[in-house]
Amino acid sequence: MNQDYLETQNDLGYGQLLGKLWRRRLWFSGVFLGVIAVSLPSALSQPSVYRSYMEILVESNYQAKDVNSSSSNRYLEKEFADTTIEVDYATHLKVLQSTEILSRVVDKLRLENSVGNKPPTIQDLKSFLTVAQLEQESGKSKGGTETKIIQTVYIGSSPGETKKVLEAVREVYLEYNLEQQKERLSNGLTFINDQIPKARQDLTEAEAALTQLSQEHNLIDPEQEAIALKANIRQITQEREALKAEQSQTVGNYTSIQEQLQLSSNNSLALSRLSQSLRYQNLLNKLQELEISLAEQRAKFTDDNPIIVNLLEEKKTQRALLIGEAEKILGPVSQSLREELTSLPEQKELVGSDTSFVDRITEAQSDLEGIRQRDRALAQTKAELKQQLTNFPSLISEYRNLRQEAEIKRQALQRLLEARQELEIELNRGGFNWQILEPPKPGGKIGTNVRQEVLLSLVVASFLGLTAAFIRETVDDRITNPQEIERHVSLPILGIAPGLTEHSPILARLPFVSNPTQNISTREVIEWQPFREALDLIYENFRLASLNTSLKSLAITSAIAGEGKSTFVLGLALTMARHQQRVLVIDADLRCPNLHKSFNSDNDSGLANYLAGEVDHPTIKQVSVQGETVDLITSGHKSADPVKLLGSAKFKYFLEKEQENYDLILVDTPPVIGMVDAIKVASLCDSTVLMMRLDKVKASELLEAAALLNKLAVLGIVGNDSKKVSRLYESQPRLLTQQV
Repeated sequence: MNQDYLETQNDLGYGQLLGKLWRRRLWFSGVFLGVIAVSLPSALSQPSVYRSYMEILVESNYQAKDVNSSSSNRYLEKEFADTTIEVDYATHLKVLQSTEILSRVVDKLRLENSVGNKPPTIQDLKSFLTVAQLEQESGKSKGGTETKIIQTVYIGSSPGETKKVLEAVREVYLEYNLEQQKERLSNGLTFINDQIPKARQDLTEAEAALTQLSQEHNLIDPEQEAIALKANIRQITQEREALKAEQSQTVGNYTSIQEQLQLSSNNSLALSRLSQSLRYQNLLNKLQELEISLAEQRAKFTDDNPIIVNLLEEKKTQRALLIGEAEKILGPVSQSLREELTSLPEQKELVGSDTSFVDRITEAQSDLEGIRQRDRALAQTKAELKQQLTNFPSLISEYRNLRQEAEIKRQALQRLLEARQELEIELNRGGFNWQILEPPKPGGKIGTNVRQEVLLSLVVASFLGLTAAFIRETVDDRITNPQEIERHVSLPILGIAPGLTEHSPILARLPFVSNPTQNISTREVIEWQPFREALDLIYENFRLASLNTSLKSLAITSAIAGEGKSTFVLGLALTMARHQQRVLVIDADLRCPNLHKSFNSDNDSGLANYLAGEVDHPTIKQVSVQGETVDLITSGHKSADPVKLLGSAKFKYFLEKEQENYDLILVDTPPVIGMVDAIKVASLCDSTVLMMRLDKVKASELLEAAALLNKLAVLGIVGNDSKKVSRLYESQPRLLTQQV
C-alpha cells in the first residue's frame, strides 16, 4: 500500500465512518426508535420520590488487628480463615446487597411494622437501595482515592419510609458483621484442628521412612559416608603410587644383579633353586676341582696324554651328572641353562660356597612378588569402594528427598500449631461494631426533571443505536470495496467487474432485508456491455502487468466457490479474441465443472479423459459469442483422484506444447481453499489471478487464499460483482443501450 493511499485513508477517515453508519442505518434506526419508545413514556411519568442515606466506616475487625504489621497474621488470614468471605470492599458491596442480607431487612421491618401495612419486598430493596464506596475528592477533580466509607442510599415514597428502612439496614449490617467475624475465625480454627492430626501423621511417616533408609543401608548420613569413601579411594591411590615407586627400585636392583652375572631372569631363578641343593653343590665343587686339576696337568702334558684324556672323560661324566641333578630339581632344562650351568665353573663365579648373589636374587624376587600381591589387593579394594560409591548418588538423592520432606512436614505442623494459637487468641478477643459516621435521616424530596430525562433517553438511544450499527459492521467481515482488499493483502488489483443483478425496488427498502438476486445465465453476463468494457480494462492491466514477462498460461482461481470465476474466464477469453488473440480455455475443475454448461455443450470427453490416458488428445471445441470464437477444452468425466491427474507430468507437457499454438491459455481451477487442485494447476502455469466477489468473501478467506498462493507467481486480484461499478454504468444509459 503506497503512501498516497495512506494519506487518502487518513483524510477520509470520518467519511468512511459515516459511510459505514449509512450502510447500517436500518440497524441504528431500529434500535434508536425501540429505546425511545420504551424510555420516553417512563421518563414522562416519573412520580416524586424521597432520598435518604447513611455512611458507615467499614473496616474488618480481624484485618484491623495487626494484619498489616504481622506477617503471621497475614498468613493466617490467607491460609486458614474462611475464604468464602473476601476482605476487599468490592466483595463487601456485593454481600451487603445480597438476597440473604436484604431478606433479613425485610423480616425486621415486618416484625417492627414501622413502614405502614406494606413493607418493601426484597425486589424493592434491590431496585431502590444503593450501596457504594465513597471516594475522596482530589482538588477540583472527582474520582480520587477510595475511602473505607460505604454509603447506603435508599429512595422511597415518603421521608419516614426512607429513614426506617435505612435504620433496619444499619442494624442488619452490624449484626451481620459480628456474625461473620466469629464465623470466619471459627471456621479457620475448625480447619486447623482437622489438619493437625494429619500433619502429625505425615511427619511420623516421613521420619519413619528416613530411619528405615538409614537402617537398610547401615548408614547414618549417606553424604558423609560418600565423602569417607572418596577419601579412602584417594588414600589407596596414593599407596599404589608408592608401591609403584618401590617396585621400580626393586626391579632395578634385580636387573643389576642379573647384569653382573649376565644371566636371564629365568636362569637366575633356576640357579637360586639349585643353590639350595647340597648334592648339586657337591657335584659343582667336584666339577670345579676337575677343572683345576685339568689346568695343572695341561701345563705338564699334552692333550693326548692318558692323564689328560682321563681327566677330560671324568669332566664330561661330571657335567652329565651335574645336568642330571639339575633336571631332577628343575625338571627339563633349556639349552641356554645347560650352557650357563656348564660355563659357570669356567668363569669361576660359583667358587666354593659363596652363594650370596643367589640370596640377593631370591630376596629381590620375593620382594617383587610381595609388591605385586599388595598392589593387586589394593586395586581390588579400590574397585570395591568405587562400586559402592556408584550406588551413593541415588541413595543420597533419596535421603535428601526424605529429609526435605520430613522438614517440610515438620514446618507445616509447626505453622498449624502457631496458627491455632493465634486464632484462639483472636476468637477470645471478639469483635466490635462498624462505626456509623452518618446515621439515617428522613429523606429529602427529589424533584423530577422531565427535560433531563428526555435528553438522557435520546443520548442513550443514540448510543445504543450507534453501538448496534458498529457491532453489526464489525461482526460482518465481508469485503465490500477495493480499498479493503488493499488493506488486507499486498497483491495488486487488476480491475473490478460490475455485477448484473435484478433488484426489487420494494424489497430493497424494507429494513434488515438484503436485495434478492435473480438467476442470470453466464451468456447474459458475458454479453452485457458494462461487463465487457470492464473486462477490456482488466485485459489492458493484464497486458501491462506482464510486459516484462513471458505470460503464456494463466490460472484463474478464487478463495471459495460462487465468485464468478468461470464467467470471468469466458469473458476474458472473448475479450482477448476481440483483440485478435488466440486463446485456449481449459476447464481444470475436475470436481465441479461448469464451462460446458454455459454453451449447452456435452462433457463426455475432455481434460480428465486425456490425463487418465483414455484418449490421445483432448477434444478442443470452438464456442462463439457475438461473433467471437475461442477454443475450449472441457473437464471431461469426474475423476476419483483429480489431484493426481492435475499434478501429473503429462498435464505439464500438454500446457507447454499448447503454448506454441496460442497466445494465452486460460485455465479455470477449483477454489483454492479446502483443496489442493488450484495450487497444483497454478504451479504449472506462468502466473495466477485470484478472483473474488465483493460482499461475499470474508477477510479471513481472502487472507487464507493469499497465504496459500504466496509461493506462486500471482499476477493480482480481480474483484467481481461491484454494486458501485454497476450503479456507475446504470447512471450512463448510453452504455447500457450500446451494442457490439
